[in-house]
Amino acid sequence: MLHTAQCGDRVQVQCLRLSRSAKSEVPRRLTTLEFTVGGREVIAGISQGVIGMAPGETRRLSIPAKEGFGAVRRALIRTVPRHRFPENVELYIGKCLNSTSTRTGRRRRVKVIGINADAILVDANHPLAGKVLEVEVQLLALDSFTSDHGELSSAAD
Repeated sequence: MLHTAQCGDRVQVQCLRLSRSAKSEVPRRLTTLEFTVGGREVIAGISQGVIGMAPGETRRLSIPAKEGFGAVRRALIRTVPRHRFPENVELYIGKCLNSTSTRTGRRRRVKVIGINADAILVDANHPLAGKVLEVEVQLLALDSFTSDHGELSSAAD
């Protein structure tokens, strides 16, 4: 009997982000992920999207923002006084910088989205926040805790 991925199963998948346009903000790359189906180790759209897949099966997923990297959060878009940036740093729209919160000390990646003489507008949202993700996933291996033998199933079996 062929077992398919269910909540609670441990899976290994290869994931390829597909671009909707030729000019993509995030490069396409093949990534291998290992996670528990229904858990919080990966975005919900991928975790839920593999349910029902068998080892070796490939599926294309269209993941809405709420199941991906979330909506763009306005609170993560900030105006920072120009004097808080080192003078030797060249600033331009699209430049990514590492920022450290003066309040918490937490480091975060930000992107410059606006510049004027007195202030810089930065966005700390994930680059894919607010976007629909198109991904192709292939289930490589499945470790089912509900199977009769509790053994690892893989595409090579």
